[in-house]
Amino acid sequence: MNRIPFAQQVPHEIRRSGRTLLFWHVFPLLWLAFLFYPVRAFLDAPHGPGAAALFWGLNTVFVGVFLRSFWGRPDPRWSVGGWALSVVTYALLLPLAPGGASAYLIYGGSMIGFQASTGLAAWLAILNVALMLLPFWNGTYAPGDLAWLAPNMLFTLVAAYGNHASYRRRVADAQLAAAHAEQERLAAEAERERIARDLHDLLGHTLSVIVLKSELAGKLAGRDPARAAEEIREVERISREALGEVRAAVSGYRGSGLSAELARAKVALDAAGVRLTVGSALCALPPATEAAAAMLLREAVTNVVRHARARTVDVTLTPHGRGWQLTVRDDGVGGLGPEGSGLTGMRERLRAIGGTLARDGRGGTTLTATLPGEDERAARPVPAGARGRA
Repeated sequence: MNRIPFAQQVPHEIRRSGRTLLFWHVFPLLWLAFLFYPVRAFLDAPHGPGAAALFWGLNTVFVGVFLRSFWGRPDPRWSVGGWALSVVTYALLLPLAPGGASAYLIYGGSMIGFQASTGLAAWLAILNVALMLLPFWNGTYAPGDLAWLAPNMLFTLVAAYGNHASYRRRVADAQLAAAHAEQERLAAEAERERIARDLHDLLGHTLSVIVLKSELAGKLAGRDPARAAEEIREVERISREALGEVRAAVSGYRGSGLSAELARAKVALDAAGVRLTVGSALCALPPATEAAAAMLLREAVTNVVRHARARTVDVTLTPHGRGWQLTVRDDGVGGLGPEGSGLTGMRERLRAIGGTLARDGRGGTTLTATLPGEDERAARPVPAGARGRA
Protein backbone atom coordinates (compact mmCIF):
# COMPACT_ATOMS: atom_id res chain seq x y z
CA MET A 1 0.00 0.00 0.00
CA ASN A 2 1.36 3.40 -0.91
CA ARG A 3 1.79 5.53 2.16
CA ILE A 4 0.48 9.06 2.05
CA PRO A 5 2.60 11.33 4.26
CA PHE A 6 0.60 12.95 7.01
CA ALA A 7 2.18 16.24 5.94
CA GLN A 8 -0.20 16.27 2.96
CA GLN A 9 -3.25 16.20 5.23
CA VAL A 10 -2.68 19.03 7.72
CA PRO A 11 -1.79 22.74 7.42
CA HIS A 12 1.85 23.70 6.89
CA GLU A 13 2.26 25.36 10.27
CA ILE A 14 0.97 22.22 12.00
CA ARG A 15 3.31 20.02 9.96
CA ARG A 16 6.39 21.80 11.24
CA SER A 17 7.90 19.48 13.80
CA GLY A 18 10.78 19.55 16.23
CA ARG A 19 13.13 18.47 13.44
CA THR A 20 12.97 21.95 11.88
CA LEU A 21 13.84 23.61 15.17
CA LEU A 22 16.62 21.06 15.70
CA PHE A 23 18.05 21.94 12.27
CA TRP A 24 18.23 25.64 13.14
CA HIS A 25 20.09 24.80 16.35
CA VAL A 26 22.55 22.33 14.82
CA PHE A 27 23.26 24.07 11.49
CA PRO A 28 25.22 27.04 12.97
CA LEU A 29 27.35 24.59 14.93
CA LEU A 30 28.40 22.94 11.65
CA TRP A 31 29.57 26.32 10.36
CA LEU A 32 32.04 26.52 13.23
CA ALA A 33 34.15 23.92 11.45
CA PHE A 34 35.60 26.77 9.35
CA LEU A 35 37.40 28.05 12.46
CA PHE A 36 39.83 25.20 11.84
CA TYR A 37 41.61 27.35 9.23
CA PRO A 38 42.42 30.44 11.37
CA VAL A 39 43.24 28.22 14.37
CA ARG A 40 45.63 26.13 12.31
CA ALA A 41 47.26 29.23 10.82
CA PHE A 42 47.69 30.72 14.30
CA LEU A 43 49.22 27.53 15.71
CA ASP A 44 51.63 27.20 12.78
CA ALA A 45 53.77 30.07 14.15
CA PRO A 46 54.93 30.91 17.69
CA HIS A 47 53.13 33.75 19.49
CA GLY A 48 53.50 35.46 22.82
CA PRO A 49 50.95 35.39 25.68
CA GLY A 50 49.42 38.71 24.62
CA ALA A 51 48.80 37.52 21.07
CA ALA A 52 47.37 34.23 22.34
CA ALA A 53 45.03 36.06 24.74
CA LEU A 54 43.84 38.33 21.91
CA PHE A 55 43.32 35.44 19.51
CA TRP A 56 41.44 33.10 21.84
CA GLY A 57 39.48 35.84 23.59
CA LEU A 58 38.33 37.41 20.34
CA ASN A 59 37.38 34.00 18.97
CA THR A 60 35.30 33.27 22.08
CA VAL A 61 33.36 36.52 21.70
CA PHE A 62 33.00 35.94 17.98
CA VAL A 63 31.55 32.43 18.42
CA GLY A 64 29.02 33.70 20.98
CA VAL A 65 27.82 36.52 18.69
CA PHE A 66 27.72 34.21 15.68
CA LEU A 67 25.53 31.65 17.45
CA ARG A 68 23.22 34.33 18.83
CA SER A 69 22.74 35.69 15.29
CA PHE A 70 21.06 32.42 14.31
CA TRP A 71 19.59 31.15 17.56
CA GLY A 72 16.50 32.62 19.14
CA ARG A 73 14.18 35.14 17.53
CA PRO A 74 15.64 36.57 14.28
CA ASP A 75 17.03 40.04 15.05
CA PRO A 76 18.75 42.19 12.37
CA ARG A 77 20.73 44.00 15.06
CA TRP A 78 22.62 40.83 15.88
CA SER A 79 23.21 40.13 12.19
CA VAL A 80 24.62 43.60 11.46
CA GLY A 81 26.57 43.62 14.71
CA GLY A 82 27.91 40.16 13.95
CA TRP A 83 29.06 41.29 10.53
CA ALA A 84 30.86 44.29 12.04
CA LEU A 85 32.54 42.02 14.59
CA SER A 86 33.66 39.67 11.80
CA VAL A 87 35.37 42.59 10.01
CA VAL A 88 37.07 43.73 13.24
CA THR A 89 38.15 40.15 14.01
CA TYR A 90 39.53 39.77 10.49
CA ALA A 91 41.50 43.02 10.76
CA LEU A 92 42.96 42.21 14.19
CA LEU A 93 43.78 38.55 13.58
CA LEU A 94 45.05 38.79 9.99
CA PRO A 95 48.63 39.42 11.20
CA LEU A 96 48.36 36.48 13.62
CA ALA A 97 46.72 34.00 11.25
CA PRO A 98 47.32 35.28 7.71
CA GLY A 99 46.49 32.02 6.01
CA GLY A 100 43.04 31.56 7.58
CA ALA A 101 41.69 34.92 8.70
CA SER A 102 39.48 35.19 5.60
CA ALA A 103 37.19 32.61 7.27
CA TYR A 104 35.89 35.41 9.52
CA LEU A 105 34.64 37.28 6.46
CA ILE A 106 32.82 34.16 5.32
CA TYR A 107 31.11 34.15 8.70
CA GLY A 108 30.35 37.83 8.20
CA GLY A 109 28.69 37.09 4.88
CA SER A 110 26.55 34.38 6.44
CA MET A 111 25.47 36.63 9.32
CA ILE A 112 24.70 39.70 7.22
CA GLY A 113 22.50 37.55 5.01
CA PHE A 114 20.37 36.54 7.98
CA GLN A 115 18.32 39.76 8.07
CA ALA A 116 15.52 41.37 6.07
CA SER A 117 17.28 43.93 3.83
CA THR A 118 18.36 42.39 0.53
CA GLY A 119 20.30 45.49 -0.48
CA LEU A 120 22.24 45.67 2.77
CA ALA A 121 23.08 41.98 2.59
CA ALA A 122 24.30 42.30 -1.01
CA TRP A 123 26.47 45.38 -0.51
CA LEU A 124 28.11 44.19 2.69
CA ALA A 125 28.77 40.74 1.20
CA ILE A 126 30.50 42.44 -1.74
CA LEU A 127 32.47 44.57 0.73
CA ASN A 128 33.58 41.34 2.42
CA VAL A 129 34.95 40.10 -0.90
CA ALA A 130 36.82 43.38 -1.37
CA LEU A 131 38.32 43.11 2.10
CA MET A 132 39.65 39.66 1.23
CA LEU A 133 41.75 41.30 -1.51
CA LEU A 134 43.41 43.83 0.83
CA PRO A 135 46.26 41.47 1.84
CA PHE A 136 47.39 41.40 -1.82
CA TRP A 137 47.84 45.18 -1.79
CA ASN A 138 49.90 45.30 1.39
CA GLY A 139 51.99 42.24 0.52
CA THR A 140 50.57 39.81 3.09
CA TYR A 141 49.42 37.47 0.32
CA ALA A 142 51.32 36.54 -2.82
CA PRO A 143 49.58 36.40 -6.24
CA GLY A 144 49.56 32.61 -6.05
CA ASP A 145 47.35 32.76 -2.95
CA LEU A 146 44.44 33.86 -5.13
CA ALA A 147 43.93 30.20 -6.10
CA TRP A 148 42.70 29.27 -2.62
CA LEU A 149 41.20 32.67 -1.83
CA ALA A 150 38.87 32.77 -4.87
CA PRO A 151 36.66 29.91 -3.56
CA ASN A 152 36.41 31.76 -0.23
CA MET A 153 35.17 34.90 -1.98
CA LEU A 154 32.60 32.90 -3.91
CA PHE A 155 31.50 31.05 -0.79
CA THR A 156 31.02 34.37 1.04
CA LEU A 157 28.50 35.50 -1.60
CA VAL A 158 26.77 32.10 -1.59
CA ALA A 159 26.53 32.12 2.22
CA ALA A 160 25.01 35.60 2.22
CA TYR A 161 22.45 34.68 -0.44
CA GLY A 162 21.52 31.32 1.10
CA ASN A 163 21.08 32.65 4.64
CA HIS A 164 19.10 35.64 3.39
CA ALA A 165 16.70 33.27 1.64
CA SER A 166 16.52 31.14 4.79
CA TYR A 167 15.79 34.21 6.90
CA ARG A 168 12.93 35.31 4.65
CA ARG A 169 11.51 31.77 4.69
CA ARG A 170 11.75 31.60 8.49
CA VAL A 171 9.99 34.98 8.88
CA ALA A 172 7.30 33.91 6.40
CA ASP A 173 6.73 30.68 8.34
CA ALA A 174 6.44 32.64 11.60
CA GLN A 175 3.93 35.03 10.03
CA LEU A 176 1.96 32.11 8.62
CA ALA A 177 1.88 30.38 12.02
CA ALA A 178 0.75 33.63 13.67
CA ALA A 179 -1.99 34.06 11.08
CA HIS A 180 -3.14 30.48 11.61
CA ALA A 181 -3.20 31.00 15.38
CA GLU A 182 -5.31 34.12 14.90
CA GLN A 183 -7.67 32.19 12.62
CA GLU A 184 -8.02 29.49 15.27
CA ARG A 185 -8.75 32.12 17.92
CA LEU A 186 -11.39 33.78 15.77
CA ALA A 187 -12.89 30.38 14.90
CA ALA A 188 -13.05 29.47 18.59
CA GLU A 189 -14.81 32.74 19.39
CA ALA A 190 -17.26 32.20 16.54
CA GLU A 191 -17.94 28.67 17.79
CA ARG A 192 -18.60 29.90 21.32
CA GLU A 193 -21.03 32.47 19.94
CA ARG A 194 -22.75 29.77 17.86
CA ILE A 195 -23.12 27.51 20.89
CA ALA A 196 -24.54 30.39 22.92
CA ARG A 197 -27.06 31.17 20.16
CA ASP A 198 -28.02 27.51 19.80
CA LEU A 199 -28.57 27.06 23.52
CA HIS A 200 -30.59 30.26 23.67
CA ASP A 201 -32.72 29.17 20.72
CA LEU A 202 -33.14 25.66 22.10
CA LEU A 203 -33.80 26.43 25.74
CA GLY A 204 -34.86 30.04 26.01
CA HIS A 205 -38.38 29.69 24.61
CA THR A 206 -38.86 26.12 25.87
CA LEU A 207 -37.97 26.94 29.48
CA SER A 208 -40.20 30.00 29.37
CA VAL A 209 -43.13 27.81 28.25
CA ILE A 210 -42.34 25.25 30.96
CA VAL A 211 -42.34 27.98 33.64
CA LEU A 212 -45.65 29.42 32.44
CA LYS A 213 -47.35 26.02 32.24
CA SER A 214 -45.99 25.00 35.64
CA GLU A 215 -47.39 28.20 37.17
CA LEU A 216 -50.71 27.57 35.45
CA ALA A 217 -50.82 23.99 36.72
CA GLY A 218 -50.15 25.25 40.23
CA LYS A 219 -53.04 27.70 40.02
CA LEU A 220 -55.40 25.04 38.59
CA ALA A 221 -54.45 22.33 41.07
CA GLY A 222 -57.09 23.42 43.57
CA ARG A 223 -60.10 24.25 41.39
CA ASP A 224 -59.52 22.09 38.26
CA PRO A 225 -57.28 19.08 39.01
CA ALA A 226 -57.95 17.47 35.61
CA ARG A 227 -56.82 20.59 33.76
CA ALA A 228 -53.80 20.89 36.05
CA ALA A 229 -52.81 17.27 35.32
CA GLU A 230 -53.11 17.97 31.59
CA GLU A 231 -50.79 20.95 31.92
CA ILE A 232 -48.28 18.86 33.87
CA ARG A 233 -48.35 16.21 31.13
CA GLU A 234 -47.74 18.97 28.60
CA VAL A 235 -44.79 20.19 30.68
CA GLU A 236 -43.40 16.65 30.67
CA ARG A 237 -43.78 16.37 26.89
CA ILE A 238 -42.09 19.71 26.26
CA SER A 239 -39.29 18.82 28.68
CA ARG A 240 -38.62 15.52 26.91
CA GLU A 241 -38.52 17.24 23.53
CA ALA A 242 -36.13 19.86 24.90
CA LEU A 243 -33.94 17.13 26.38
CA GLY A 244 -33.77 15.38 23.01
CA GLU A 245 -32.87 18.62 21.25
CA VAL A 246 -30.15 19.36 23.78
CA ARG A 247 -28.68 15.86 23.42
CA ALA A 248 -28.67 16.19 19.63
CA ALA A 249 -26.98 19.59 19.87
CA VAL A 250 -24.37 18.36 22.35
CA SER A 251 -23.57 15.33 20.21
CA GLY A 252 -22.87 17.74 17.37
CA TYR A 253 -20.46 19.71 19.56
CA ARG A 254 -18.49 16.66 20.67
CA GLY A 255 -15.30 16.04 18.76
CA SER A 256 -14.44 17.55 15.41
CA GLY A 257 -13.91 14.56 13.15
CA LEU A 258 -11.14 12.12 12.42
CA SER A 259 -9.04 14.64 10.45
CA ALA A 260 -8.96 17.06 13.37
CA GLU A 261 -8.11 14.21 15.75
CA LEU A 262 -5.23 13.22 13.46
CA ALA A 263 -3.95 16.78 13.60
CA ARG A 264 -4.05 16.73 17.39
CA ALA A 265 -2.35 13.33 17.39
CA LYS A 266 0.41 14.71 15.17
CA VAL A 267 1.10 17.54 17.59
CA ALA A 268 1.13 15.21 20.63
CA LEU A 269 3.36 12.61 18.97
CA ASP A 270 5.78 15.23 17.65
CA ALA A 271 6.16 16.57 21.17
CA ALA A 272 6.99 13.02 22.31
CA GLY A 273 9.47 12.48 19.47
CA VAL A 274 7.27 9.92 17.66
CA ARG A 275 6.75 9.97 13.89
CA LEU A 276 3.19 9.61 12.60
CA THR A 277 2.37 8.24 9.15
CA VAL A 278 -1.04 7.77 7.57
CA GLY A 279 -1.26 4.86 5.18
CA SER A 280 -4.31 5.95 3.18
CA ALA A 281 -6.37 9.00 2.40
CA LEU A 282 -9.25 9.66 4.76
CA CYS A 283 -12.77 9.02 3.54
CA ALA A 284 -16.14 10.33 4.65
CA LEU A 285 -17.61 8.21 7.46
CA PRO A 286 -21.04 8.16 9.07
CA PRO A 287 -21.17 10.47 12.11
CA ALA A 288 -21.31 7.73 14.74
CA THR A 289 -18.56 5.75 13.00
CA GLU A 290 -16.30 8.79 12.66
CA ALA A 291 -16.83 9.76 16.29
CA ALA A 292 -15.88 6.25 17.44
CA ALA A 293 -12.82 6.21 15.15
CA ALA A 294 -11.66 9.59 16.45
CA MET A 295 -12.05 8.50 20.07
CA LEU A 296 -10.18 5.25 19.42
CA LEU A 297 -7.33 7.18 17.80
CA ARG A 298 -7.21 9.55 20.77
CA GLU A 299 -7.05 6.67 23.24
CA ALA A 300 -4.36 4.89 21.21
CA VAL A 301 -2.19 8.01 20.92
CA THR A 302 -2.58 8.70 24.63
CA ASN A 303 -1.33 5.19 25.41
CA VAL A 304 1.62 5.58 23.02
CA VAL A 305 2.68 8.87 24.56
CA ARG A 306 2.35 7.58 28.14
CA HIS A 307 3.60 4.01 27.96
CA ALA A 308 4.78 2.69 24.59
CA ARG A 309 8.25 4.29 24.20
CA ALA A 310 7.63 4.02 20.45
CA ARG A 311 9.43 5.72 17.58
CA THR A 312 6.71 5.47 14.92
CA VAL A 313 2.93 5.20 14.76
CA ASP A 314 1.13 4.07 11.59
CA VAL A 315 -2.56 4.78 11.03
CA THR A 316 -4.57 3.23 8.19
CA LEU A 317 -8.26 3.46 7.33
CA THR A 318 -9.38 1.01 4.65
CA PRO A 319 -12.68 -0.41 3.35
CA HIS A 320 -13.65 -3.64 5.07
CA GLY A 321 -16.73 -5.50 3.90
CA ARG A 322 -19.67 -3.11 4.16
CA GLY A 323 -17.78 -0.89 6.59
CA TRP A 324 -14.26 0.18 7.43
CA GLN A 325 -11.19 -1.01 9.27
CA LEU A 326 -9.06 1.39 11.32
CA THR A 327 -5.60 0.17 12.32
CA VAL A 328 -3.27 1.99 14.72
CA ARG A 329 0.15 0.34 14.99
CA ASP A 330 3.20 1.42 17.01
CA ASP A 331 6.67 -0.09 17.39
CA GLY A 332 6.85 0.36 21.15
CA VAL A 333 7.25 -2.11 23.96
CA GLY A 334 3.88 -3.76 23.27
CA GLY A 335 2.81 -6.68 25.39
CA LEU A 336 -0.42 -8.49 26.13
CA GLY A 337 -1.09 -7.26 29.66
CA PRO A 338 -4.54 -6.42 30.99
CA GLU A 339 -6.39 -3.65 29.20
CA GLY A 340 -7.01 -0.37 30.95
CA SER A 341 -10.36 1.27 31.38
CA GLY A 342 -9.79 3.38 28.26
CA LEU A 343 -9.54 0.46 25.85
CA THR A 344 -12.29 -1.42 27.65
CA GLY A 345 -14.59 1.56 27.27
CA MET A 346 -13.68 1.88 23.59
CA ARG A 347 -14.41 -1.80 23.03
CA GLU A 348 -17.87 -1.36 24.51
CA ARG A 349 -18.49 1.82 22.53
CA LEU A 350 -17.55 0.09 19.28
CA ARG A 351 -19.74 -2.88 20.15
CA ALA A 352 -22.64 -0.49 20.71
CA ILE A 353 -22.47 0.74 17.10
CA GLY A 354 -21.83 -2.70 15.62
CA GLY A 355 -18.03 -2.63 15.54
CA THR A 356 -15.23 -4.64 17.12
CA LEU A 357 -11.77 -3.98 18.53
CA ALA A 358 -8.80 -6.35 18.49
CA ARG A 359 -5.40 -5.83 20.12
CA ASP A 360 -2.10 -7.48 19.19
CA GLY A 361 0.91 -6.88 21.44
CA ARG A 362 3.55 -8.58 19.32
CA GLY A 363 6.30 -6.28 17.97
CA GLY A 364 4.66 -3.24 19.51
CA THR A 365 0.91 -2.72 19.81
CA THR A 366 -1.62 -2.99 17.00
CA LEU A 367 -5.23 -1.93 17.51
CA THR A 368 -7.60 -3.03 14.76
CA ALA A 369 -11.15 -1.71 14.82
CA THR A 370 -13.90 -2.76 12.44
CA LEU A 371 -16.35 0.08 11.92
CA PRO A 372 -19.86 -0.12 10.45
CA GLY A 373 -20.60 1.65 7.19
CA GLU A 374 -23.89 2.99 8.57
CA ASP A 375 -25.14 4.14 11.94
CA GLU A 376 -26.36 0.84 13.39
CA ARG A 377 -27.09 2.02 16.90
CA ALA A 378 -30.82 2.16 16.18
CA ALA A 379 -30.81 -1.42 14.89
CA ARG A 380 -28.77 -3.01 17.67
CA PRO A 381 -29.41 -3.22 21.42
CA VAL A 382 -26.96 -1.10 23.36
CA PRO A 383 -25.22 -2.88 26.26
CA ALA A 384 -25.90 -1.41 29.68
CA GLY A 385 -22.23 -0.55 30.18
CA ALA A 386 -22.08 1.33 26.91
CA ARG A 387 -25.28 3.22 27.73
CA GLY A 388 -23.80 4.32 30.98
CA ARG A 389 -20.69 5.61 29.25
CA ALA A 390 -22.48 7.50 26.48
